[in-house]
Amino acid sequence: MDLLKFPENLKKVLIVNHISQQALADKLKTTQATVSRWLNGINEPDFQTLLEICVYLDEIPVSIFSELKKE
Repeated sequence: MDLLKFPENLKKVLIVNHISQQALADKLKTTQATVSRWLNGINEPDFQTLLEICVYLDEIPVSIFSELKKE
């Protein structure tokens, strides 16, 4: 999985689904500032949070499962 594209992909998904940073933050029990840092590429979510984001957005990437098999 290419986390370098994560901020760009998350921005697109939020825009397409009309989800605000605050709404995502509320769902993940984090702050809007944390979501903003993800969107700006300053920080990355940990693996558990990344899975929660995927489930919430219903955007589970198939590649995540192939990456897990390699470990």
